Amino acid sequence: MLPDRPLAPRSAEQARRRQVTVAVVAVVLMVAIVVGLKAARGSESAQTAPAASTSVAVATASTTQSPSSASTSTTRSTTTPAPSPTHTYRSTGRYHGVPASAPVRGKAGQLMTYRIEVERGTGVSPRGFAAAVDATLRHPRGWTAGGDWRFQRVATTDADLTIRLATPHTVDKQCAAAGADTDGYTSCRAGRYVLLNLDRWLEGVPHVKDLQLYRHYLVNHEVGHGLGKGHERCPRKGGPAPVMVQQTLSLHGCTANPWPRSSSGRMITGPPAR
Repeated sequence: MLPDRPLAPRSAEQARRRQVTVAVVAVVLMVAIVVGLKAARGSESAQTAPAASTSVAVATASTTQSPSSASTSTTRSTTTPAPSPTHTYRSTGRYHGVPASAPVRGKAGQLMTYRIEVERGTGVSPRGFAAAVDATLRHPRGWTAGGDWRFQRVATTDADLTIRLATPHTVDKQCAAAGADTDGYTSCRAGRYVLLNLDRWLEGVPHVKDLQLYRHYLVNHEVGHGLGKGHERCPRKGGPAPVMVQQTLSLHGCTANPWPRSSSGRMITGPPAR
């Protein structure tokens, strides 16, 4: 028969071992729970990350516009004016001419031939620009009305006028050589060259809301110089501006007008600018 007293120490030792085992198990369980929670959070982050990335890509795509559509479709804040549309181009000083001619426009008067060129690096289609110029010069309220002038687009380099769409830097350089200061903003006629500022063609000006109307004006005004016309002033506040008013800078109290003649065929003129 075993003595009674030694049994107590063994029971106490076993109890302590059980307590240690329970504590270790509890610690292991807590660690497992913590690791599980972290893994769950990491899994959730991994699932939501692509969605956030997609939303950024969509937002970027929605604000990227082609130079032409962004300028006409800018949403303006009621408190802060929207920035000017941006476009990317390079000034190369080299041109792409349109290698095709068009029919004579106008029924009577002196024939003026013109060639279309677009500076390489502008991103503008030469044929598209040529179509816009053609539409302006053959308009019934344009320079052909009245029987004084006829126009024809030609592909040869000996045209009476060469109408160029060029970057501001190139326009400044060629206009300065002819004695005109365009200051990176305006257009000019230099000899037989009509130089249209690319920024104005793509963005227009703040005080003329209709870009298409402004483009008609830009062509008619500079071609008007090629026909020997000088600058004029607004003849009457609230009336249509003569096409030879410098509408790029200001309307001077007149309303924007791109055509030399009124809808009734009357020539719209004003006092000579001093």
